[in-house]
Amino acid sequence: MRITKPEWLHHDADKKKLTAIFSVDFHPDGQRLATGGMDNKVRIWSTHAITHNDTAQPHAPLATLAAHGGAVMCVRFSPDARYLASGADDTVVLIWEQDTHADYSGLGDGSLSEGSEVWRPVRRLAGHASDVCDLAWSPDARFLASCGLDNRVLIWDTRTFTQVAELTAHTQFVKGVTFDPAGKYMATQSDDKTLRIWRTSDWALHATVSAPFQDNIFSTYFRRPSWSPDGACIATANAANGRVPVVAIVQRAAAWPADLSFVGHHAAIEAVRFSPRIVSIDGTQTSVCAAAGQDRSVSVWLTSQPVPLTAATALFTGSVFDLAWHVPEPSSYENEDDPVVARLAACSFDGTVALLECTRSELGLPVPIPDQGAMLAAHGWSRPYKSARTLADLHCSDGSNDDEYDGSFDGRPRPIAETVAQIHLEESPIREPRESRIAQALEPISKECAMEPVSADAEPTVTKHMEERSGVSSPAESALTEQAMPVPVRTKDGRKRVAPVFIRPLGGSRASTAKHSPTQTANQIPAPKAGQPPLADPPRLPIDTPLWIEARVQSSIGTFEATTDNEDADVVARVVGPAGAQSLVHAQPLTAARVRLSVPAVVAQLNFSGTVSIVAHNTDSSSRLVCASPGTWTAYLDQPCVALDASAAVTAASLVDGTVHWFDSGSGARLAPPLMLGAPAAVVRCTGCFCLVLDASGLISVYDVVALEARADHISIAPLLNSLDHTVPALTGVLLSESGDFVVQLTNGCAYAFNTPLRSWLRIADPHAFRRSDFATRPSNRPITSTGTFAAYSRSSASQLEGIQESAHLQYTRMQGAPSEPTASKAVRACVTLDHIEHQLMAAATIGNDDDVVRFTDLLARRLAQTADHARVSFWLDALLGPALATGEQPAIKSWTPCLASVPKRRLLQRVLRILASNRHLQSQVSEYSTALKELLET
Repeated sequence: MRITKPEWLHHDADKKKLTAIFSVDFHPDGQRLATGGMDNKVRIWSTHAITHNDTAQPHAPLATLAAHGGAVMCVRFSPDARYLASGADDTVVLIWEQDTHADYSGLGDGSLSEGSEVWRPVRRLAGHASDVCDLAWSPDARFLASCGLDNRVLIWDTRTFTQVAELTAHTQFVKGVTFDPAGKYMATQSDDKTLRIWRTSDWALHATVSAPFQDNIFSTYFRRPSWSPDGACIATANAANGRVPVVAIVQRAAAWPADLSFVGHHAAIEAVRFSPRIVSIDGTQTSVCAAAGQDRSVSVWLTSQPVPLTAATALFTGSVFDLAWHVPEPSSYENEDDPVVARLAACSFDGTVALLECTRSELGLPVPIPDQGAMLAAHGWSRPYKSARTLADLHCSDGSNDDEYDGSFDGRPRPIAETVAQIHLEESPIREPRESRIAQALEPISKECAMEPVSADAEPTVTKHMEERSGVSSPAESALTEQAMPVPVRTKDGRKRVAPVFIRPLGGSRASTAKHSPTQTANQIPAPKAGQPPLADPPRLPIDTPLWIEARVQSSIGTFEATTDNEDADVVARVVGPAGAQSLVHAQPLTAARVRLSVPAVVAQLNFSGTVSIVAHNTDSSSRLVCASPGTWTAYLDQPCVALDASAAVTAASLVDGTVHWFDSGSGARLAPPLMLGAPAAVVRCTGCFCLVLDASGLISVYDVVALEARADHISIAPLLNSLDHTVPALTGVLLSESGDFVVQLTNGCAYAFNTPLRSWLRIADPHAFRRSDFATRPSNRPITSTGTFAAYSRSSASQLEGIQESAHLQYTRMQGAPSEPTASKAVRACVTLDHIEHQLMAAATIGNDDDVVRFTDLLARRLAQTADHARVSFWLDALLGPALATGEQPAIKSWTPCLASVPKRRLLQRVLRILASNRHLQSQVSEYSTALKELLET
């Protein structure tokens, strides 16, 4: 190994007063080395000058980039070699691009770029509120992640360089970020002693690793982790085993264990960096990792052995802050005896940079790119890799960014900007609100409801179809078959009947001692066997006693008597009218269902634990409610309690006589006389000041208990029970929001929200809809914890709406198996995706979630900017602007409302116009609506 440390490579004119260098990175071609330092500048150096010339002979940098207003903390080249990103303590990320056609003689004083190369800042990303500590490009260069001392991680879409996500789960400074080479995850490391792993599909938190960092007592400038090139593990900085600093290796497995470590450094570790190529040493394929820190040394490790391959001690006089690798292609040294197969650069607080060169005899040879791609494929990476020759080919292939918009459209070149306003719109950033109304309203989830991370790489749940093939049936499937699946039977006269169906109870209470004798129907459905495990569903709706639905097909003109001649024939119903007239029709089963829900059984004790902790002690003829928090109070009721639920404001108890009693959760004061229902209550839900009651006849009512008025009155769930496969879906969830909106989930994977102005149910989730969309819901195996409110879903997924959809689809997947994945052309997928985004936007408005409305509006605008569909663009601009510019002939404009959910439409229009401005083919429309919006805002 040869170590080169050029004296002329520094960030100050006087080498006797060197300034700290915080970051270093190689250009993908290996010919340039970028450094960022305390002098507020980025410098680009020639690698050839470092490795082939006298280190004492001074060499000027190829370029000096001076546009930051603070120390440059991180520099990173994009994998496709197009951009250089730099982050500084001026809170700004700059995107630089080399101008190969510039006339250097006309640069004037060269205040932005000095040297033989010209680099220009093409984007200024202003989103952080404090120092930017680290940057990372996704492997396909589609996204750029930045993190900093504002405890946040920002995700930027590199097609438009707009912010697409803000990750705020860390509670202290975020000092490192790295992407999974398989493209599925991103990892961030923070001073809160955690490594958090995020899904790149929706930027939701996937897992949190904290064990390797709990013993850590060291303070560091950075915590720069690195993902191995085969995707199998993450090397983390500043971990500790007792008082010993180590590099903790977090393995890609179900629980993300961190049982392995690199031990050898004597002080805190600032940065680790894997070589981008897997190497083969004596027939063993392994990854190569470098580590450096405050002991001023650099070590190189192989993941296949427990001791370091080499260690360079006393290499610097200050802490080592950053590392960078470059691996030349084997074709560049195929005729050499012992060629250099890898170069490692390290920078230090002492203002110097060292270059370590490893030869073939020391490090072996890199494995072929297709072989490395095959390893990534084992972790879900699916891009073509057999023809790839370089890492850029591997990750940034032609098919990796099919929907990327580069300013051209239909083969036409990008038009010039016609107005100054167009330039301002293109450059103006889309700023996300720091805190949303919904986020402020949601209460923190208790420790009992915290989501446990479950890896997507874990073994999937065995579906019904898989078990049929293998001949094995799980206990959960057995319970499902016995309790929840409809059973077709024949009566004595040969007619076909659908048996009543057991479904889950929806009461929010937990039974500790049960004495239950289920009511038998005419079809004699058996009760669950003793000791039988519950359904394999999320714990948010615990199973207590069976709740069943009996549905009978009816018509407005008579009763359907369904008969079939054979098992496979269509159902043919004979309609008997009032006057005896008869006709044959092909009937849709359950066109109007009469619903009967079983009432929860009386048990000795009901427990409810959440914001309110309350217990109901039942006897044969009475009940005693005992509240332990937030207040201490007792209430006596003259009938046994069968359902119990509570929020911070309201406690609701349903009794066997069909009454519902409301109490103040803090004091126990009675809020109203008993509520009399038309049928006994099967489900009770409380959220905020609202109480939802679902009675045994299938009618939902929502009450504002404080104002003593009905928000929704006797809404029937019968329309939701339609089924084309002659089965009756069962209820799996009833959710209530802080604003009184509610959602019903069924075993068929669908979720429905009731729209009060329409007086109708709207289906907001369907496992079979939009399967060809790029954003199709694909349920994971992770549990989603809830207490029957919307709150948990906003923290368990990318959005509240998608969390509800994932939960409903998960129920369906566990019962029926995952829906098939249809194949579709690029044009069909684009059309379905746009339709899906519009559906998501209106569904978010239906459930009243402001955050989701803003998110899906931005997503819709980006899709419209890519497609340049002028008619669709005009429709949405009209819908957001209102009647000020629209012709008034469109029905949508005549009944225009100023808000979506509670977000002003014209505020959304401001965001949409900035996004659409990225496509200059739309600039005439953007200009027209921008002028109209400006006039409206001024008046």
